[in-house]
Amino acid sequence: MTGEPENQDSERLSRLIGVGEDPDADTVVEAYETRYERPPKRKAKPRSYSTLNVTNEERLWAAVAHASVWLTVLGGLFTTGFIVPVSVFIPLVIYLMYRKQSDYVAFHALQAFALQLLGTVGAFALLIVGGIAWGIGMVIALLLIVVLAGIILVPLWGLVGIVLLLAVFLMPLAALLLGTMAAVETYNGRDYRYPVISHWIDRQLAGEFLRPV
Repeated sequence: MTGEPENQDSERLSRLIGVGEDPDADTVVEAYETRYERPPKRKAKPRSYSTLNVTNEERLWAAVAHASVWLTVLGGLFTTGFIVPVSVFIPLVIYLMYRKQSDYVAFHALQAFALQLLGTVGAFALLIVGGIAWGIGMVIALLLIVVLAGIILVPLWGLVGIVLLLAVFLMPLAALLLGTMAAVETYNGRDYRYPVISHWIDRQLAGEFLRPV
């Protein structure tokens, strides 16, 4: 009597995996995953904000949000960064103005705000943090000259410093280029997207805090 439940369990298990013998645990798992495997998840793409009914006013303000990068980059250059703490928030102000009126303007204003933060604050942070790390590394490389290893490390670390400075210099220029392209596209009523940034902004707008409508 005690062997009947075990035999029934074995039969049910055999029918599940389609074999006539008791399998080991790995076979059970493999058969289960094969039969009940979930389809692979698709990568979420940013939503397309409708451009069919975008008004001239919406196109203008979206373009202004993107084009304000010129004031941030060039104004910061000529004022030694004095104007940046003000100009960088222009797209955010536009977002707050249109948050509940136009998802098109809100989306593009937030894109512009994130881009300008990366192009200015991000470049400055990279310069400070990277500069400190590079300086420490160069001191260590110079000290290692005593054991000859520094003879190789010093010029290599010098190249690292050049690459760091180049990255800091190119970040605002990249922001300027992308912002200009976005300003032209949005002024013509198209839905321009920055690489990577658009995905992040789209996820934020899907939440409660930044939801435009």
